[in-house]
Amino acid sequence: MNKRETAIERISGADLDVLVIGGGFNGAVSAMGLAAHGASVAMVDRADFGSGTSQESSNMVWGGFKYLEGYEVPLVVGLCRSRNRLAAAYPSRISEVRFLAALDASSPHPPWFAMLGATAYWGMGAFRTRPPSHRRRSKIAALEPAIDTAGVRGGIEYSDFLLLDNDARFVSEMALDAAGHGAAIANYVEVTAAERTAGHWAVQLRDTTTGACIETSARVLVNAAGPRVGEVSDMTDAPTERRLVLSKGIHLVVPQITDSGRVLAFYDDERRLFYVLPMGHRSVIGTTDTRVDDPDVAVTAEERAFVLDQINKRLALDTPLTVRDIIAERCGVRSLVLAGDEQAGDRDWTELSRRHAVEVDRSAAVVSVLGGKLSDCLNVGSEVIDAVRSCGVDVPSRRTRWFGEPDAAERDRFLLRSGHLDLPAPRFDAVGTAGELLWRRYGRRAHEVVALVEGEREMGRPMIELGDLCRAEVEVAAAEEWIVMMEDFLRRRTQLAQLNRTSELRADPGVVDAARILLGPTAAEAWAAGSDGVRRDRRP
Repeated sequence: MNKRETAIERISGADLDVLVIGGGFNGAVSAMGLAAHGASVAMVDRADFGSGTSQESSNMVWGGFKYLEGYEVPLVVGLCRSRNRLAAAYPSRISEVRFLAALDASSPHPPWFAMLGATAYWGMGAFRTRPPSHRRRSKIAALEPAIDTAGVRGGIEYSDFLLLDNDARFVSEMALDAAGHGAAIANYVEVTAAERTAGHWAVQLRDTTTGACIETSARVLVNAAGPRVGEVSDMTDAPTERRLVLSKGIHLVVPQITDSGRVLAFYDDERRLFYVLPMGHRSVIGTTDTRVDDPDVAVTAEERAFVLDQINKRLALDTPLTVRDIIAERCGVRSLVLAGDEQAGDRDWTELSRRHAVEVDRSAAVVSVLGGKLSDCLNVGSEVIDAVRSCGVDVPSRRTRWFGEPDAAERDRFLLRSGHLDLPAPRFDAVGTAGELLWRRYGRRAHEVVALVEGEREMGRPMIELGDLCRAEVEVAAAEEWIVMMEDFLRRRTQLAQLNRTSELRADPGVVDAARILLGPTAAEAWAAGSDGVRRDRRP
């Protein structure tokens, strides 16, 4: 029985303190915080952990510089503090990065005013980053030759933070940390019904991989369903005071535009911020901002054309980017919170912020998390813990930190241990050593990878030609990471599906071999032949 099956067995018939519905960053941080504080917790998601909005971000962990345009100073100060705390807690996974904003006629502000804002932003971030700098047009051209500076008036360079791996990997690691603290977590398990009775919630669940029905009980429900919070509210008859409106955003992954490690920032023709972000040995361009009503979204031909047109206008490439250059796409919705009587049209749509709200219906014992962004997730976790306490659950206090990587001493011990193995240096990642890359990805579980390599040195050799993964990592992923479909591994536990085309992945013998380990031979064969949505073989 694998860990997912064991977790489902634990959930079935359980009498829980809390059931968290939704495995995005709001759900994962809530489950991790509650479990670390000693509550009995389960978390379920009807798809994979981090598979919705949480896998479609810009991978930025930032304080919301653009919200200064709307003079939302208290929001920015709070987000900067949250950003600093998250970056300090995960120093291997979140890195300070320089943003170079080239300001042309489409910019709503002159360079001197942008510099003033960047200096204020630096101060709001408690001076925890490198200071901002004003950049003349000639300096921008020297720093980033890919930028077409013909119409640039000047610019600024400032610091924020970026996830070194993908957003979904960060979220799934939080989910696994929740499991490490004792939570029962299960992906591909949907809530089909919930009824409040005798001071508890009787909840009906369904394992979508087998069709099996499960019953469980919880004193409190945490509704962390992201853009589908309203659906869970309707099911539990626990409406929220605030409501969500949805903004669709897309990014396109293209061949590397700059190898400097900087994020390039521009204003598009509609005066919205527009970025070129590093992702491994690729670049990510975007985003758009379009109001939608349905969270199920896809990139349209018009949106592709818009993003390509905007970036080509601002870069001096030998050959303009075309649709043929697109390696992968990212498309999701942002959940924006409005008061019950507030209308989105009351303000400029693109100025609506990502402020979160945690609402408590004590009579129903339902805690709802609306909106938010990854930068602020630790505050969400803390607020959910307090909200669950207010519903009558005795959640003990904790003196030590409930989030973050293991301490530096354990990291140093691991790097010393892995350094004796002479692991091949990463080929596609800018990190210094293979040990540092393993620590960044797995934290304490990196010891399990190294233990396999110590037992058989070939386990440490690159397994996949298209990425820096060894066989030991795949073996650990199969045993420890709740992988049901190949997409879970390629899109969320790794960046392989964002850095390479699907056809290239199916043609890589190492990826096909990984599929056999992760899914079993039958499912792997079907995936390699071109079938999508193939699920892990049923084990005898």
